[in-house]
Amino acid sequence: MRVGAQIQEMSQVPRGRRDAPRPVHVVRPDERQLILRHLEGDAEAFACLVAEYRAPVYSYLTRCGVEGEDRDDLFQDIFIKIHRAAGSYDPERPLHPWIFTIVANTVRSHLRKRRVRQLIFGKSGDDENTPDPEDPAPDGERRTAARETAAFVGRQLSQLRQVQREVVLLACVEKLPLKDVAAALDIPVNTVKTHLRRARLTLAGALARKQGLKGSPRDGRPEEVAT
Repeated sequence: MRVGAQIQEMSQVPRGRRDAPRPVHVVRPDERQLILRHLEGDAEAFACLVAEYRAPVYSYLTRCGVEGEDRDDLFQDIFIKIHRAAGSYDPERPLHPWIFTIVANTVRSHLRKRRVRQLIFGKSGDDENTPDPEDPAPDGERRTAARETAAFVGRQLSQLRQVQREVVLLACVEKLPLKDVAAALDIPVNTVKTHLRRARLTLAGALARKQGLKGSPRDGRPEEVAT
């Protein structure tokens, strides 16, 4: 299948970079035309769509706890689903939330299946991530501290309940409006707000304890995402 072959080729990530969170891509307004061109038979349109969303999708997979060896297969599965569902896309609506509804549902299904396998066969130990090399630059100490803080928050994020982690990633990383987060996860907007608030309090409290700060976790709570 040509689309499957394109996805497989474009999903190959150098092993040395696979475990590092990727920069979040800012989707351009004209990207919704890629789906329409794909439906009209433009052979290059879908390859362009895969290329545009490669970084944010891989970042989401990584932050949701999808193991390295599963990411390429899941990435291909996601874009095959997008290819098959392209006819249902409404061009009057933003493309980003539509795509991430498919991404979130696919990840949820994968993690459910993984939990079943772990229950039956036993849980395998997670490999420790190789730490980044020391930064020799004059401000290397500050950069190292920033990396350590980001790594700590990432580890704490992985400890959140799955739905809280999904809400944080979609609302704070992918910058989806809360109504689109609710639609992607098939839960009410008020429930999204509750999960987001609890997740932020948990993360802020953990960071405060790490840094030896006094006071309520609420003191370090980030600003609310606009609806």
